Amino acid sequence: MVDDFNYPKKLARKEMDAGKLLEQEKPFSQRAKIWGGFNTSKVVIGEDISIPHRAAKKEMDPPMEQEFNWKPAKPARMGYSCTFEKFPNYMENPLKFTQRRVPVEGEDDIKPFKMATNYKSRPSPSVTCNLRNMKASFPSVFRK
Repeated sequence: MVDDFNYPKKLARKEMDAGKLLEQEKPFSQRAKIWGGFNTSKVVIGEDISIPHRAAKKEMDPPMEQEFNWKPAKPARMGYSCTFEKFPNYMENPLKFTQRRVPVEGEDDIKPFKMATNYKSRPSPSVTCNLRNMKASFPSVFRK
C-alpha cells in the first residue's frame, strides 16, 4: 500500500488557506477614524455666520512736535559699522621712523628691567607619589 509522505504538509496548507479566508482584506489599524460627527466645528463655534471686518483704526498723532533733531543718548563709537556718519575717506598711514637714543655722558644710566613679581612657577607634585595612591599600590609596605 502506497503511503503519502507529503500528507502533513498538505494538511497544514489546507488549514492555512481556511484561516486566510477568515481574515479581512485590510490589516487591523488602531488609528481612530475621522467620521465627521453630528456638527462640524464651524457650526459649533459659530463661524458659519459671516462676520463683518472691523474698520481700520486711525493712526495716532504724535503727542508733541519736537523743536530739535533727535540725538542718541549714547552715540556709538566712530568706525566701520558703528557710526551714524558717512564712512570716512581713505587716509594712508604715515611712515614711522625710529631713532636710537645716543647716551649722554652726564646723564644717569638707564635702569635695567625690573620684574613685577618674584614668584616663580613650580611643577605640581606627581600623583604617583601621593600617599593614598602608594597605599593602594603597595598595601603590604604600609601594613601596621
